[in-house]
Amino acid sequence: MIKKLGFTLAEVLITIGIIGVIAAVTLPALNSNVSNAALEKQTQKFYTQLSRAFDLYKVDNEIDSITAMDFDPEAFIKKYFNYTGQCKEAADCYAPKYMEMATNELMDVQWFDENNTYVLADGTVFSLQYYAPDEEEGGSSYLPINVYFDVNGKKGPNKIGRDLWSVSVYYDGSVDEGGITPEVRKGDAEELKHRVEARFEGCKTGTYGGCFGHFMRNNFKFDY
Repeated sequence: MIKKLGFTLAEVLITIGIIGVIAAVTLPALNSNVSNAALEKQTQKFYTQLSRAFDLYKVDNEIDSITAMDFDPEAFIKKYFNYTGQCKEAADCYAPKYMEMATNELMDVQWFDENNTYVLADGTVFSLQYYAPDEEEGGSSYLPINVYFDVNGKKGPNKIGRDLWSVSVYYDGSVDEGGITPEVRKGDAEELKHRVEARFEGCKTGTYGGCFGHFMRNNFKFDY
């Protein structure tokens, strides 16, 4: 008598059930990792693009320092960025609300600049906030300018330190965390680390900026 080998219906159903449980546990984590990797890549890409634009600006103008008196943000963007559109209303480009990191509380888009907000072909939206100094009032002629950007526009997660970032551009054309000036970077290493992490703590408790310095120095990888 030939004995047939196989599985009973019960065994098949049990196996399918186990696979389903494993999938339910692992798929969200896998999806999260894929999403994080995409956000990391896009953030680094825009940082590189912004940095190169200011490097080219210095070369083209044969200057070592960028001052507010000579900087034209509209001309700069038109020359060094291949944008697909300009935003005249915040709702045209940004999500209606953004989540703070620690509390997930929602906040309005208060950094929007109707004169200098653009959309790139890859979906990145950025607002360049630049205010020429009033020399009669004793204003400084030095930058920084502040750049707020969302690497995927209205798409989620719409959260500070994930797809929404804030950076500063300094007089030497370098792009870094707000308050992390060229002088700070050239100074004591421990003081630099302290300032970066202090800003990071601020970001985690709800401010617009603060996350980028930590994120950049972690090789553009999320560890939070």
